[in-house]
This record gives sequence, structure tokens and C-alpha cells, in this order.
Amino acid sequence: MTTMITDRNRFQLSLFIFVLQFTAFASSSLTPHTPSNLTLILQDVLKAISAKQNWDSKDVRVIKLDVGKVRFGTSQTYEFRIGLGKNNLTLKFSDQVSSWNKFRTPFNDFGSLIHRLCSFALLDTLKLEGPFELRVDALHHLSLSLPMNVSYAGLKRILVGEGITVEVTRAQEISLFYSSDLDLQMNGSIVCSKGKSDFWPFQQSTCMPLIPIRVLRSASLVAYRARNRYAYVATTLISEDTVELLPEKCYHGRVFRKRACPIDSLSLRLSMLEKILRSLLGRKILQDQFFGHVKASIKPSAVVKFPLELERDIGNNVTHNRTIPDWRTRPSVERAWFEILAKVEENRLEPLLIKKLKPFIESDSISWANLMSNMSYTKLRPVFLPPEALTLDVKW
Repeated sequence: MTTMITDRNRFQLSLFIFVLQFTAFASSSLTPHTPSNLTLILQDVLKAISAKQNWDSKDVRVIKLDVGKVRFGTSQTYEFRIGLGKNNLTLKFSDQVSSWNKFRTPFNDFGSLIHRLCSFALLDTLKLEGPFELRVDALHHLSLSLPMNVSYAGLKRILVGEGITVEVTRAQEISLFYSSDLDLQMNGSIVCSKGKSDFWPFQQSTCMPLIPIRVLRSASLVAYRARNRYAYVATTLISEDTVELLPEKCYHGRVFRKRACPIDSLSLRLSMLEKILRSLLGRKILQDQFFGHVKASIKPSAVVKFPLELERDIGNNVTHNRTIPDWRTRPSVERAWFEILAKVEENRLEPLLIKKLKPFIESDSISWANLMSNMSYTKLRPVFLPPEALTLDVKW
């Protein structure tokens, strides 16, 4: 009777263990594998490294990423969309990072640092030379400061006259749009000829056609006259959210007149773009087809630089970069260090430069017994002593 009870208990215990194993296997097979937050952020970086090193991206894993060694900086990206007849041409230029910084307060993980940098990237102070029309999106407002302690808040639209400089601070993006009505030339100038009808908003005060400029996100503006920073600037409050900054004098009559692009940095790149297109298309084709539209924008970009250690699984059929002796055991994994330069794009990294670092070879500290255990004694060279006897050559 006791034997039957013991066998029954063993059977129940075995059945219980089998059910637990089956449940664990079923849950692991039915539950999809969700990659970590770090893998999602570095997804494009890992793909770029795998393509450059001819690796299988599925076998690559992140081993070490020290958040304390991450450096960040900001750069400005210039984007131009040009309408050439029925076709559109898009070109991008990016500035180099002037300085690298690090946060004083350390972050716990890499994801929190990247999320902080997404909201950190703002444009540096940009100077705009009038005349132009400045607008902001519907969800934000502009604040304007003028000489003699004059200020405005809650603005949506600002008309800037000729000879007035406006400094824009903490904007997320600035874009301007040229159309064929303004008769834009590639060198960033506007021609007011007799054959064109000029656009004159609020006809009495504004004397030249205005280029529309849009600001993304709320920004702070400081306006002053280009010749005298502290001189009084006359204004006209058109509505509750629209103000006009009046020029010192007006130039009446339709005369041949050129005006540079309001933003100096865009004007320089427009001149560069003109030379490139002129060499590719020719002067005649450029003059005939360019009068469509040009949209230029300036965006800030957060750039990060950090070292990254990766590991990948390797098999016997994988060719190693270095020769391994026959007596050594072939490794099953390979580790490598990379220096990453990437741009932050909506909680993800877009790789700009990937550099593989040379491995630091350390001298192995291995006991003689462990070293001899992997070596055959038949491969040791014999040592022969000289036939003559060992004597002491002592001179008295």
C-alpha cells in the first residue's frame, strides 16, 4: 500500500513539472519578442554598421554604451526646394558642429538623454533684414521688443519695413517662400522692373514687395534700425495680433531695384546653388525654367557623438579578420568598438559618420600549466646542450 502511494506521488510530481515546462514553452513561443528601447533608438545605426561591415543585423547586439561619454552639439540644416518647370529639386546643406558639450546632470539611460535633446535643438539668433513679412503658426505667438522700452506680445504677424533689422531667438524653424511674382534671381535678389506689378500691402506705408517668412514655435524678436540701433522705430498697430514697423522713408516709382535675401546665411547658399545649377543646366536653361518657386528653410539639428561596443555571433563558416592559430579555440562571438556621429531625429538616430576603432590588445596573463595544456609536446623543438664540459674559467 505504501509503495502504491509513493508511485502515485511521483507520477503527480512528474505531471506537475511537465505542465510547468509546457506552459513556459507555450508562453515563450506565443509572446512576440519586443526589442528594447535602446535597440529602437539605435536601429538605423545598427543597420548602417551591419551594412558597412557585411554583418547580419540579426546577430548584432549592443554590449556597452556609456551615457557619461555621450557628447552633443547643434548644427543648422538648410533645405531648398526649387521648382524647375514641372520638376522639383531638393537640396540640403548642413553646418558642422562648432563645439561639443555634455550635460552636467547625468542621465540614467540613453533614451532619456535622446528625448531631452529632441526638445533642446533650437535655432541660434538669426538676423533678418527688412523688408519682409513675418508670420507664426496658429498655436504660437511672437513677442517683440523695440528701442525706448516699447514691446508687444501675442503677435501673429509683423510687417517689417526697409532698413529695419529683426533678431529672432529660440525659433524651431524659419522658412521663406519665393514665387515668380517677385521675380527672384538665383543670387538672392529681387528685381522690381517696369514690366512687373508690385505687391503693396497697406499701400501708404510699405514701399516694397514683402517676402513671406514663417516661424515655427513661439519666438522672441528684437527689432531696431540698421543705421542706429537705439533710434526710435515708428509702428502701426493694424490689429490685435498684427503690427507694422515703418521704414524711415519710401522709394516711390517703379525703378530697377535689387534687394538681397532677408537672411544672410540663405543668401550665401543661394549664390552657391546658382553656380552649381548654372554649371549643370547652363545659363539659358536656368533663366528660362527657374521662375517657378523657391522654398528655403533653416532647421536646427541635435548631433551626438559617443563610443559604442557591439557583439555578434559568429560560426565556423565566418571568415575572421585575423589569422587564428590551429591550436587555439575559435571564438563564438566577436566584439568591436565604433565611434558614432549621428543626428537626432524624433527619438531616433540618423547615422552621419561611423568609424571602427582599432582593438586594444592586452597581454594575456596565463599560467604556464594552462598554456601547456593546449599545446602538444611533439611540436616543441628539442634543445641540445654543447658536448664540451662546463668549466669555470677562473684566473688567479
